[in-house]
Amino acid sequence: MTHNGQILVISSCSAAKDDSIVIPSGWKVVDPSHYLDDRQLLTMLVNLRKIVFSDPRADVGKNVTYAFDLYVRKGRAYKDLFKHNYSRIKELLVESNIVEWFFLSGGFGIIHAFEKAHKYQATFNYNIAHQRNIPYTGKIWNGTLVKICDHIFSKFTPTWVYVFGSRDYTNFIRRTRYWKKSEKIKIFESTGTSGPNWISPILNELVTAIIENKIEDFNAKYEAKFIKQSPRK
Repeated sequence: MTHNGQILVISSCSAAKDDSIVIPSGWKVVDPSHYLDDRQLLTMLVNLRKIVFSDPRADVGKNVTYAFDLYVRKGRAYKDLFKHNYSRIKELLVESNIVEWFFLSGGFGIIHAFEKAHKYQATFNYNIAHQRNIPYTGKIWNGTLVKICDHIFSKFTPTWVYVFGSRDYTNFIRRTRYWKKSEKIKIFESTGTSGPNWISPILNELVTAIIENKIEDFNAKYEAKFIKQSPRK
């Protein structure tokens, strides 16, 4: 498999989480220092995570797994990926540096696919937080997360970036300097409760394109820099 450069995928966390998969002994584990060279930003990331998870409403779980498994095995936005490409993309992520995958998370802020993670409940969406009585963390992460995302883009200098999520999540990316300056980034923004179901097949298309080295075909199909879910008829 040959790829011209590195691909970053940034997708959203999911309400449903699966912490049943134990990280195999000797497998790749990523620390935040992998993507944050800036000591101040690294400290802020760690401290803000502690603040979120100290809230009893966050309902923090004890089991530790990969962030990738936590979200992909249960999240609705990942159901097509989980059905068709779960093992193949996970192996590619473990074995190579072709793709770096991150999740925007109401609890972790942003977390690498192969960071250690645990169950929790927190969201960037105020209404969902109010309805479910879980921590609303949009304001907590507000300025810091944009800076962290810009730092990640600068560190990896990716050939392409693909972002998936609702507006509460994608807004953090749309406020970065990278989004404003680069044409090598595509955002797929979902709306409403049907959003994950809209994202799911597109995200799986991307994963298939990465595995089969057909990114050019994917980009030709989704030409726009910003693709928003059409209102349901």
